[in-house]
Amino acid sequence: MKQKIILAFSGGGDSTFLLEVIYRFTTRICHAVFFQTPFVSPRTLENIYKFLENRGINYTILPVDLLSIPGVAVNGKERCYYCKRHLFDTLFKHFDYPSETFRFMEGTNLSEALNEHRPGLLALEELGVESPLRLSGMLDTDIDVLRREHKITRGVDDIGCLATRVPYGIPLTRDVIKKINDAEEFLRERGFHQVRARYFGNTVRIEVHPNDVARLAQQPLRGGYLEYLGKLGFSRAFLDLNGYQKGRFDKEILSALERE
Repeated sequence: MKQKIILAFSGGGDSTFLLEVIYRFTTRICHAVFFQTPFVSPRTLENIYKFLENRGINYTILPVDLLSIPGVAVNGKERCYYCKRHLFDTLFKHFDYPSETFRFMEGTNLSEALNEHRPGLLALEELGVESPLRLSGMLDTDIDVLRREHKITRGVDDIGCLATRVPYGIPLTRDVIKKINDAEEFLRERGFHQVRARYFGNTVRIEVHPNDVARLAQQPLRGGYLEYLGKLGFSRAFLDLNGYQKGRFDKEILSALERE
């Protein structure tokens, strides 16, 4: 009997692509697992639930309190290592069935491994978690081509992990994460789809899609948003005129690490 695949599903473009490939083009039995952590926005959880239900995919929503892990909450440079280690340790325990064996997979591709700060990959390798897209040498461009060819959705959710909005060295708390989510949700409710609220204590840097920068800078939206950010506790707010660009914050992190 073929081993069942347990896929750590984030709802991002790559894990969605991998999930669809397994379901459409293989005979493997696959069970998707979404980690419900303090770094997941309520909107993300709702989007994930609707997608998995509508697709008829077998799934588990697995709650994990990452803020109880010191290596995660302190938000050091190796945060993602401790995060991935704890997530998959929890996953292994959840599927510890004496009568069955599983193949555990996740969706990192080669572009992310080469160009982004990904200490969590070491944890995956230590634990024996498979990354088929990365190991097969698939880049972002390769996945985009196949996604268009086979009409696979670009992803269920583009919000991702809210902890990535916080620079290393600033501790992660529920209050910090809530402020970030609230700051982003204000704009999403008003039609902004790509939003990042970068947290720097009392200061927040807002990134939106380049096409939306001018709109956010106009009154009365700008004034209303500044007032709302003030109520959240931010005394200063900056709008990044370059707009949101995928992976740019990771490059800033890598550049800072290289300077040390």
